[in-house]
This record gives sequence, structure tokens and C-alpha cells, in this order.
Amino acid sequence: MDPEQHKERINAAAQSADILKPIVLKTKKKKKYKYSRGLKDLQKSSRGLTKVSSRLARSVVKGMDAYRKGSDKSARKKRDGAIRDFGLNMAKGLSKSLRTSSRAPYDLARAMDQRGSRRMARRQIRATSRLARLLRIR
Repeated sequence: MDPEQHKERINAAAQSADILKPIVLKTKKKKKYKYSRGLKDLQKSSRGLTKVSSRLARSVVKGMDAYRKGSDKSARKKRDGAIRDFGLNMAKGLSKSLRTSSRAPYDLARAMDQRGSRRMARRQIRATSRLARLLRIR
């Protein structure tokens, strides 16, 4: 599209300065998740863990891409460049991967910080402490 036509279209759509009318855009609301009774916590946790694993997979892909691009660039620039610059290219890929995956521990903590997860952890700790008392482990 020609820039001149684009300017004309914008000017034709412009409103006069003394009358301002708001433009209302209707957006669809996000649908709520539906759960069976007693399975809500499990499903929320699994969705969170899936999010963490996809973030980690994406970070590995980005890191490998950065390594591959750097290695290709080194190989084009100098003889045996991919081998000579292996450490540098690996460091670039690793840093890219770590930058992308840095939110993964936070996402994992959020996924496990559900009411059901906390309740299950408390039950397991109680059961372990009872067992330790019975066996007199200290």
C-alpha cells in the first residue's frame, strides 16, 4: 500500500476537534475452567507444571539456536572456526537459555503453591512424623 493512500485514509476517518466520541471495542471474556469436585487442585497444578516444562523446552531451543548460529558464523569467518570458538559459542547459547528459563523456578513455585498442594504436604509431614515417633527415629 502506498503511504500517500494510507495518510488519506487516516485523514478521512479523523473526527472534528470539538466532538469526541469514544470507540467501544467489545472483547470476549475469558471462559472459566470447569472442574469436577475434588480434582480442581490436581488440574491447576498440572497446568502449572505443563507451563514450566514448556518454558524450559523453549529455553533449550533458544539456547541451541544461539549456539548453532554462532557456530555457523565462526565457521564462515575462519578455518576451523566452529571448533576454535566452541567455548564462546557454547557460552552464548547457555546464557540465552538461562535468560529464557530464569522464570521457571518461580512458575514451579506458583504451580505448587495451591491449597491442595499445601494440604497434601502437611498430611505427608504429619504421617512422616508419626512414623518417626513410632520407630523412635530422631
